[in-house]
Amino acid sequence: MGASRADGESVRTTRLFLVNLPFVATAMLATLALTVYDRSSVLSSPYVVGIATLAVAVALTLVVPWHRLPGRAPMLVAVVDLVAVALFVAADTPLSLLAVFPVLWLAQRHGTAGVVTGVVGAFAVTWIPTALADGVATSSQAARVALVPVVLGAVALSVGAIQRRSDARNLLLRRQGVQLRRAAQELGAERRLLDAVVGTTGVGIVLLDAGGTVVLANRLAQQATDGAVRAGVRPAELPRVRSTTLDGVPHEHDIVSRALAGEEVRGEVGWWQLPGGRFALRASAIRLEGAATGDAGQLVLVTLEDLTDQVLALELKEDFVAAASHELRTPLTSIVGHLELAADDPSASRTVARHLDVATRNADRLLDLVDGLLTAAATRGAALELERSDVDLSAVVDDAVTAIAPLARSAGLDLVWSPPARGAGVRGDRLRLRQVVDNLLSNAVKYSDGSGTVEVRLDHDGEAGLVVLRVRDEGVGIAATDAERVFTRFYRTASARQGTRHGTGLGLHVVREIVHAHGGTVELASELGAGTTVEVRLPAGARP
Repeated sequence: MGASRADGESVRTTRLFLVNLPFVATAMLATLALTVYDRSSVLSSPYVVGIATLAVAVALTLVVPWHRLPGRAPMLVAVVDLVAVALFVAADTPLSLLAVFPVLWLAQRHGTAGVVTGVVGAFAVTWIPTALADGVATSSQAARVALVPVVLGAVALSVGAIQRRSDARNLLLRRQGVQLRRAAQELGAERRLLDAVVGTTGVGIVLLDAGGTVVLANRLAQQATDGAVRAGVRPAELPRVRSTTLDGVPHEHDIVSRALAGEEVRGEVGWWQLPGGRFALRASAIRLEGAATGDAGQLVLVTLEDLTDQVLALELKEDFVAAASHELRTPLTSIVGHLELAADDPSASRTVARHLDVATRNADRLLDLVDGLLTAAATRGAALELERSDVDLSAVVDDAVTAIAPLARSAGLDLVWSPPARGAGVRGDRLRLRQVVDNLLSNAVKYSDGSGTVEVRLDHDGEAGLVVLRVRDEGVGIAATDAERVFTRFYRTASARQGTRHGTGLGLHVVREIVHAHGGTVELASELGAGTTVEVRLPAGARP
């Protein structure tokens, strides 16, 4: 600590000596020149005293402990220099301009006080020696008295103004520097906090620039890729990733390339084969508007939520349901058959017949539920197997309408069936197609409010080569937020869950899977409180 303070004192003393050195050196050179051309002036008493005064000034810069004195104390050295110049002028030498050195020093280093001292000193250097001289002033002395102090005063004022502006600018820069350092510290703290949050979050995060280079990858993203994805990795170095839907259908393009192309991907769930293993992920990708790094352009944020444990648990549950349903189907079929035989027995009383009818209806409902579960299980991860043949879809719909008509009448509904004039041939699986029609009609009746109409139409679209089945009801309808998800396995709308209508959420899912297996499409249009229309479009087959 003591050594550091001593070093600081030495630096300040040396600096003061160096500041004064140009004045001293110039005065000595001028003295040497005068010794050659005007020795009498150099040997005069005022000049000798001036040299002594100059030596005093040099001694002051080297001996006095300026670091212990007030900040204005070094002005004394400049004043001593001005006294030396005044003595040179009193010796009638043309050295009055030497005063420019202390005047500049005063104006530059000591603010307003230095400017005032410099101006006063400039006038004193020329006026006082002239006033004290004997005899009449020569023309050169008069010019010096009139011009030199004015020039030196103007120099002092100009330098003082420039220095004030410089000091103000330096002060502003220092304040800005303090603010920048504080902002950098705050930014560093926020960056460390952000890194901690991103690093500990349960979601994999990858940030890419517009060219596909990785800008940031958190811990989970690095673990899932065995460290292959990390900051600075270029697109060519990224691992080749295979991705499929949960049902095993390959994605045409990975989400990163789609996001770089400007597509927004939200919550796409599928299986990902990554260097770190096979993961079920919910992936999202979005371009960050207004975010850029240098010339990299917009950034792309990719988030990967690990759903592997949940998906495996769901698959295990569905496997159990499928196995249980398969085991239930055979005894249920037997129960339904024997119930129908018992109901046809003429010896059964009316009371027994009523009980048998209730049991038969509920057994049929349970058998439909089991069939739906088996169909849903059959469509998970593989294409649905069909037993294709030439089928008259009009006859299939007619049978389904006839079967559900008593239920519709008991619910107070008008069931309107409009078959085509010449039938509607398709190439497909008759039992599966009947399942489609039964599910659509069952939903239309179930979700009507005890009045209104259920309309069933079957038409030909000759130009497209399609058979079009429409089922329209005037029931409770479906909210827009639910309409996109009603084809999802086991999904039921909020109104259906809160009401008294029973269901599994498999009906429309089974419809979609069977229709897609036949190469067709299914669309739903609905308005809450106004009813629903479902349209199935199937490739037309041979005319029946």
